[in-house]
Amino acid sequence: CVFAPLWTGSPGNKAILPILWSLFPHHRYLLDTDFTVNDELVQTGYAVKPIAGRCGSNIDLVSHQEELLDKTSGKFATQKNIYQQLWCLPKVAGKYIQVCTFTVGGNYGGTCLRGDDSLVIKKESDIEPLIVIKA
Repeated sequence: CVFAPLWTGSPGNKAILPILWSLFPHHRYLLDTDFTVNDELVQTGYAVKPIAGRCGSNIDLVSHQEELLDKTSGKFATQKNIYQQLWCLPKVAGKYIQVCTFTVGGNYGGTCLRGDDSLVIKKESDIEPLIVIKA
C-alpha cells in the first residue's frame, strides 16, 4: 500500500488534461485529450483513462482501427474517464520503456526507467537498470 500526500490528488487528477489541451491546442508537450471520444482521437487511436486512476489501472488502448491493443483492470472502473491521443511507449530489448524523472526541493533528483512486456506501465512493472556515462 502506498500513501501519497494529499496535495498529489490535484496534479494526479487527469481532468486537468482536456482543459490544458483546450488552452494550448497542439502544444508539443501535450497530447489531444477530451472528456469524449472526438473525431481526431478516432483517427489517431486513443487511451481511455480514469480521471483519478493510479498505477496503470483501468486503462484501455484503442488503435485508429478501433482495435483494442491493451486493457488493464483495477479498482477505478466506475470512475469517469478522459480520452487521450494514443502515444505508445518505445520498445527496447523486448520491453516497453517509460523514463521517469523527479525533483527534490525544485532541483533534479533522479531518473529511473520502468519497463513492461505490455503497453501499459503498472505498479508491478519492472524498474530497469539505468547507467549514466559522463562523456
